[in-house]
Amino acid sequence: MLLIEPGKPRVRHFIMGHTRNTGSPLSRKLQSCPALACIAGNIPPKKLKGWNFSDEFYHARFKEIRLCLHGLIGHGACLAAHGSGEQLPALRDFICGLAAFWPDPFEEDDDPVVREEHYGALFDDAVSAAQNGVDMPELSEGRKENIIIGLENYIIDLAGQFSEINQEALDSGLGACESIAAGFQEMWTDPVHTRRVETIQTPSQVLT
Repeated sequence: MLLIEPGKPRVRHFIMGHTRNTGSPLSRKLQSCPALACIAGNIPPKKLKGWNFSDEFYHARFKEIRLCLHGLIGHGACLAAHGSGEQLPALRDFICGLAAFWPDPFEEDDDPVVREEHYGALFDDAVSAAQNGVDMPELSEGRKENIIIGLENYIIDLAGQFSEINQEALDSGLGACESIAAGFQEMWTDPVHTRRVETIQTPSQVLT
């Protein structure tokens, strides 16, 4: 029997493959990417309606992306700790790509290359610690939710740049995101991965 902690609807529905907003245009648009379509089908309608590019809104979304990046690093550490090293290169590439995709509004001299290098180094350190038995991390429900919220932001922004999800759209990053998200669904159905909280530090502010 699949055991899932209560209290995080985004996580619960994603793991079960359920969509709360079956009529979501974004979810229908992403039907060729089932895991992303599931995420899109659970985005609160008020979030989609309120999507804009004001500074305040963008700053809030960036903080969510940053929490997502740290969550993804924690996921990588979990993979390393459980001997799933074959998935790590693709996850690292996606983390670096996501870090480069979303500019840092709090840095005057923001450089996407520096961002890639920073998060790539954090990933390498976390994976190394897990592989060497220094940390044995497990993802909390809160960290999983942070990942999903960040992916929501990514797919809203990126999918919105294309009229349809064709090969160009997949190659732009949606294909890699689909592969990573599908891996989450597979790994997070394991009850072992739902119980303990990982030890990797994260930013203190969590947005909902």
